[in-house]
Amino acid sequence: MANPLSLFEHLCILYAEDEESLRKSVVQTLELFFDKVVEARDGEEALDLFFEHKPDILLLDICMPKCDGLKLLKEIRQSHKRVPVIIMSAYAEPSYFQQSIELNICKYLLKPFSKESFLDALHTCASWMYEWGDGGMIKAGRDLFYDPETGTLVNEGVSFVLTKKERLLFEYFLRQKNRVISFDELEEAIWAEEGGSKEALKALVKELRKKLTKESIENVFGIGYKLVLP
Repeated sequence: MANPLSLFEHLCILYAEDEESLRKSVVQTLELFFDKVVEARDGEEALDLFFEHKPDILLLDICMPKCDGLKLLKEIRQSHKRVPVIIMSAYAEPSYFQQSIELNICKYLLKPFSKESFLDALHTCASWMYEWGDGGMIKAGRDLFYDPETGTLVNEGVSFVLTKKERLLFEYFLRQKNRVISFDELEEAIWAEEGGSKEALKALVKELRKKLTKESIENVFGIGYKLVLP
């Protein structure tokens, strides 16, 4: 059975917390799972770092200087509706919880929390991002399953081991299922500062299509691609 947390090994998380001792402790745990952990000490810094690093996941405290976590998330949600968010708070008031739900978070984590409850929140985040099948693999289609721990794609019972770049591309598509993604966004997501190109992206999509079906990745003329799965 796949470990859902293995999905995070290529991802970036932004963690905003003003209490330094807690932030350093949580960062040590996050670094076990994420490729990149970006720290922010207050809401204003978090907002700047969000647009600079474009993280895949947000972990936000509510009570922070300059800009609290809920106000920060409202600002982010204006342009980024789908980024998964875990909210942390020492407050159990219904108003905080209701505001968080309205901002489409995937988990509300009360402080103080145990390591087990924190890992459970990360598992919930993984489940929020992907649809999981009964066998512990991601259900990507009617007869299409994906094991993120091994990078194995199973299409109608036939297994394919994806290359590193194919894994990055397919997992990004899964997180943005049925959304048109621009060429530039995909190049940034796959190659970052390595200097990808549209030609390299087209070649990568061509190879991935061989392990899916040709119809699964739709070419949107002049814009980019869309993963179309039932």
